[in-house]
Amino acid sequence: MDTLFLDAGNLFFFISGFLMLNTAYRDRKVLKGYSFFGTILVVLAIGLTLVYYAQQGFWLSSALTLPMYTYWLIVCASILSRRLRGSHPPPEST
Repeated sequence: MDTLFLDAGNLFFFISGFLMLNTAYRDRKVLKGYSFFGTILVVLAIGLTLVYYAQQGFWLSSALTLPMYTYWLIVCASILSRRLRGSHPPPEST
């Protein structure tokens, strides 16, 4: 009962995480325009929050936060992929 509000808040993370994943799956263009530094900070923040939840034994909150974390990992991977492709243009075909 101590974590009722925490679990309720993470339920919203859970629902929004799946909605965001669904949107990204249907339209990959939504992954453009995010700040690389901001995305890294969000991934680190949610990751550290998950570690804290695990240390405290808040397993329901951990599970409910995973879809949101997954979405931000996908955004981070997309940004890294674009940056790496941008720095090494494909060779010109002759």
